[in-house]
Amino acid sequence: MIYRFAYAYVRLLLVLEALLFTLSLLLHVSVIIGAKKPFAEFGATLITGALIAWIMVTAFVKDGLRWRDQIKSCPGWMWRAALAMGAYGLVILCLQAVFPEGASISEQTLTVSGFPLGFDAISLCVLYSVLWSGYLTKSEVAKRTRNSLLMIALGLVAFLAHRAGYWPHPKNY
Repeated sequence: MIYRFAYAYVRLLLVLEALLFTLSLLLHVSVIIGAKKPFAEFGATLITGALIAWIMVTAFVKDGLRWRDQIKSCPGWMWRAALAMGAYGLVILCLQAVFPEGASISEQTLTVSGFPLGFDAISLCVLYSVLWSGYLTKSEVAKRTRNSLLMIALGLVAFLAHRAGYWPHPKNY
């Protein structure tokens, strides 16, 4: 029963990551073609969602820095595309640092919309390796599901504490 729940949770995360990746890619393409209104409306929400999903997925990365071995257990086209997306995000980040389009990071829409693509793509590979490559044993998946749920719970508590005013904004000091 626990293993079924754990694998159902990983499948849910995979669907969530696929949706976030698709929406982030569409948002980035809209920025490239010059439509900045979608980014203004949905950019912060998608970036926040990508960050939260990435934090939940990190629980499934085996052995910390050996994540490249884990994503290489995916089909070749998948892990190459994920690494290409990550490299693309880093390249546009470096290009924006050299040739800034605006004064603040919020005005650098190309970088802000493109950088999360690598995180989403690599997260998809990590989840694929858990589900179909057998990279983790069933007990490891159950343990890592617990850790991921704990990360969600801690994040939710921190968010609610901040919203309730227990953590004042730094500008209030």
